[in-house]
Amino acid sequence: MVLVYILTTLTTAAWIVRMISERKFVFRRTILDIPLLIFIASQLISTIFSMDPRTSWLGYYSRFNGGMFSVICYALLYWAYVSNLDRKSTLITIRYFLASAVLVSVYGILEHFGIDKRLWVQDVQSRVFSTLGQPNWLAAWIVALIPITWAIAILNKTKKIIPYLLSVLFFVVLLFTGSRSGLLGFAAADGIFWLYVLAKFKKKFIKPFVICNLAFVILCLIFGTEVTPGIYRLITHSSNQQINQSAPSGTALETGGTESGTIRQIVWKGALQVWLHYPVFGTGVETFAYSYYLYRPAEHNLTSEWDFIYNKAHNEFLNMAANSGTFGLLSYLVLIGFTIYIFIKNRKDLLAISLFSGYMGLLVTNFFGFSVVPTELEFFLFPAIAVSLAISEKPSVVSKTKNKTVQKILIFITLIATGYLLITIVNYWRADYLYAQGRSYNSIKRPDIATKYLTQAIGLEPAEPLYREELASSYVSLALTLNQQKDTNDANQFASAATSEIEKAESLSPANVILKRTEYGVFMNLAGLNSDYLVNARDTLIAAVALAPTDAKLHYYLGLTYARIGQVDLSLKTLAETIALKSDYQDARDAYAIILKAEKSAK
Repeated sequence: MVLVYILTTLTTAAWIVRMISERKFVFRRTILDIPLLIFIASQLISTIFSMDPRTSWLGYYSRFNGGMFSVICYALLYWAYVSNLDRKSTLITIRYFLASAVLVSVYGILEHFGIDKRLWVQDVQSRVFSTLGQPNWLAAWIVALIPITWAIAILNKTKKIIPYLLSVLFFVVLLFTGSRSGLLGFAAADGIFWLYVLAKFKKKFIKPFVICNLAFVILCLIFGTEVTPGIYRLITHSSNQQINQSAPSGTALETGGTESGTIRQIVWKGALQVWLHYPVFGTGVETFAYSYYLYRPAEHNLTSEWDFIYNKAHNEFLNMAANSGTFGLLSYLVLIGFTIYIFIKNRKDLLAISLFSGYMGLLVTNFFGFSVVPTELEFFLFPAIAVSLAISEKPSVVSKTKNKTVQKILIFITLIATGYLLITIVNYWRADYLYAQGRSYNSIKRPDIATKYLTQAIGLEPAEPLYREELASSYVSLALTLNQQKDTNDANQFASAATSEIEKAESLSPANVILKRTEYGVFMNLAGLNSDYLVNARDTLIAAVALAPTDAKLHYYLGLTYARIGQVDLSLKTLAETIALKSDYQDARDAYAIILKAEKSAK
């Protein structure tokens, strides 16, 4: 996301400098302008009224994509593209798309054969993700690009073998992702492209149709899919059986947890409730991680991912509805509708049809997942490419006349502003780097070093609650260590600093339930120094439960805290509520039995 910020800044600056140098407004009007402005307006209003404005501007931390700033960047890239590039330069752009896909795909195949299996907790050989971080993201990205190879195969009168090979390469990687949504998206893209080609050109292109689809069928028979075993899988199954019997690693879904479709239905139900309760503008762009807890269905507690954090609805359309309300969802659908119109308008160009097919495949994968930076770039740039394919004229050449003083001043101001933005973005990245360093040192029990990095991170981004949260954890560790060394005075000072930092973090993001969990942990750890902190822990959990009424773990912690304070009746009541929320919660049942037995013995 940071790279997108930097490249958008540089691209926009170059565009502005060009306009100043040519002394004219360089902007090509397209039918997508008004829908895009309406969509931006919907996201801006949602951001203004957000339950967590910082998250809405920058995106959920660790996700980042989807925040207001990213939407602005994608829109600027669209307008910069259509205003400055023609068909010739667009064809070069497509080559870059495919070249990058080749690199990603080759690494994905090497990953399937174990090149980096020791680096990941996940079983990357079963479900590759190459350089994109997650199998479904790789599948969505590659699905959108595959139809381009078909168009090139048809249009190329020579060297047809290359696009066919690219198509095979990309499809193999798609199979190796093990993504069902990817296969559904591919089926949509394949159907749309070839139905149009066969309907438009009749029998003229029956040969490439047969070659491509026969190759895909053969590859499915060899490598298999998520629903059909392949020859390769059957052969290797027996040799891998002993390995698979070892302790599993990875996420619950990868190790036999609750079926992903079941979990998605539960999350979608919660997303619908968020939308129904915030129907107009939603809870704020990218705030699903906070709003979902308010309406999280109780049955989520009975899944293998019951204590996972869900910061996306795993359905781009429901995610949009929950975060941006009806206005946001409708503007998003209108944007999609006009984008489809652009493709259909340019349907005489087979490349435009391939982009349309890939775009529709992308929408299918987004229905079962969510967009990330690479797929979002495809979402916004595919229509820009389709528009530019219809532009045959070359961009106007910059005037050779010397720039006047006013122009020089304007260019200088543009460069200064660009420099300032780049420094701001780099400092934003540096803060994240320092934060990561601080977390690393905390993980190896070196809070003394961690505090130095985290303090620097806060100096660069004082409004980021996660940095203060991590610094509070460092201070807690230092306080506990000093208390063990009988240095009570310094221990109390660090304890006070920890409570100050975590309270500042909480005030910066009051709707963040995950942050309240950490706040509770801070107070519980400090209770070893002063039992008064137990009251703070209790009050924090009460506030957290109000924001997450169906979270069984928070109820469990609250029940234990009530017991430690001596409020036994409330403890038993809360633990009973916990068991009602999650009937298979053995820790809660054990705690309830122990406390109840102790209470009866006391009487």
